[in-house]
Amino acid sequence: MSLRPATSADLPDLLHMVASYHSHEGITPRPASALSDTLRGLLDYPDRGRIWLILHNDQPAGYLAIAFGYSIELGGREAAIDEIFVNPDHRGKGLGAKALTAFLDWAKGENLVAIHLDVAPDNDGARRLYARFGFESFMGYDLMSCLLPSGIAPEGH
Repeated sequence: MSLRPATSADLPDLLHMVASYHSHEGITPRPASALSDTLRGLLDYPDRGRIWLILHNDQPAGYLAIAFGYSIELGGREAAIDEIFVNPDHRGKGLGAKALTAFLDWAKGENLVAIHLDVAPDNDGARRLYARFGFESFMGYDLMSCLLPSGIAPEGH
């Protein structure tokens, strides 16, 4: 397993994998052109975040996408794992754990102060995986969101 920064040339693979992830999670499908524009918002502007391909035998097996933020409370630049996905035919091989390890190693080198993610309350497998990497509820807070008119509300959430 390796992580490779995604580029615009990877857009067809990313569109397919993101659509698979969204279908799996019950997220309302978006037109490919709109999804492509959203992905380019990270691919073309690395100050906003990053997308990596999770490779198995040099072939795309999944992806990990993050967005950057900045925390006064925590004292600096932080990132949120927006999506992490491993194709169903590559699951059970430890690729997700290896991708998290590689990503966290990268994040430490970037001097990020925190990594955040959200996970469904009933996703026990993911919760156990994330806990092994030190993720836990932060000071008892729950993630709350206010979706603005310019965003797209996923019906599945």
